[in-house]
Amino acid sequence: MRPPPTRARFSRAAGWTAIALGAVHTVVAPYENREQWKRAIDDGWWRSFSLTRAKSVPELRRSEAFWVSAGSFGVPMLALGSYIVWSSRNGQRVPRWLGWTLVAWGVPTATALPGSPAWVIPAIGGLVVLGDPAHAAAASRTGDAPETPR
Repeated sequence: MRPPPTRARFSRAAGWTAIALGAVHTVVAPYENREQWKRAIDDGWWRSFSLTRAKSVPELRRSEAFWVSAGSFGVPMLALGSYIVWSSRNGQRVPRWLGWTLVAWGVPTATALPGSPAWVIPAIGGLVVLGDPAHAAAASRTGDAPETPR
């Protein structure tokens, strides 16, 4: 079996990285905040989280538990990563505009909170851009890059 083209590897790496980031937010974060989740369930699930400003440390912790896990970008990141991996495995193009969107979202996010793992978001976007075969074709037409060997 032939190894996949390099560009498909970029896309696949982007997808698996997005899946890992999403998994941390949907699996690891709730585990780390399990006491807050237990209290929310014990108090009754309906309206157990609020959008109002926390007035106490326990309210703040409960709100943080929600926004770092269920209310985070974890599930959308899992879905996006799964789609990217599926697309690249099936020979489907992952458009570079999707990568540029992640870069545009990730750079301000990572620079606003540089100690966080948000830097992974523009990295995923960059891999998507590099993995788009149309990007290589456009670059070779303009003379910016050598044509990708097949």
